[in-house]
Amino acid sequence: MSGRRRLELLESSAVAACVVMGAPIVARLAGRPLDLPGVVAFVVVLVAGYAAADLVSGLAHWFCDQFLEEDTPLIGRAVIRPFREHHREPLAMTRHGFFELTGNSCLGLAPVLGLAAGSRPGALVDAFVLAFAGGVAATNLLHKWAHATEAPRVVRWLQRRRLVLAPSAHAAHHRRGHAGAYCVTTGWLNPLADRLRLFDRLAQVAAALGVPRTTAHD
Repeated sequence: MSGRRRLELLESSAVAACVVMGAPIVARLAGRPLDLPGVVAFVVVLVAGYAAADLVSGLAHWFCDQFLEEDTPLIGRAVIRPFREHHREPLAMTRHGFFELTGNSCLGLAPVLGLAAGSRPGALVDAFVLAFAGGVAATNLLHKWAHATEAPRVVRWLQRRRLVLAPSAHAAHHRRGHAGAYCVTTGWLNPLADRLRLFDRLAQVAAALGVPRTTAHD
């Protein structure tokens, strides 16, 4: 079996595993009666989980842009290379298939969903995990659609309302030479993160810890 075939199998298996582990969380939430205060609490937690996915997308994007190499063992080919390819050819990801776009994210999500599915942490935690997992799993699809010349009508509707990453919001990342505007699920946190210079500060911490910077920008 070729390396690419093994990677495809791993990606599709990760997606399937996340669906299986997410199912009992959905079932628990669907069977829970809610009063008005409960509905309000759920909405707040769902938004928080979705925003957390945006933050994690930014952290992953920033790290893979700035550190390690495409030939780094274990994660170079599967994780680092797609980010670097995207800078060399921004439209390349619009030609990638569903599993190629979602598989890496689902690999990272699998332990989180497995822990939540097996531990029954409570309805609000379930809701947070589900919103977070949905946002993370969809991140590369949303990123793709922010670049695509055509996207499903519902996606365009969501983009116009800034409920998912809008093309105009993401364009700032490419205009700035791939510095700043790293969050690519919704882009909600980009203005705050850039204003606080969050990723610059994290880079200083990484440098102090001796994390090797990439040579891709040299």
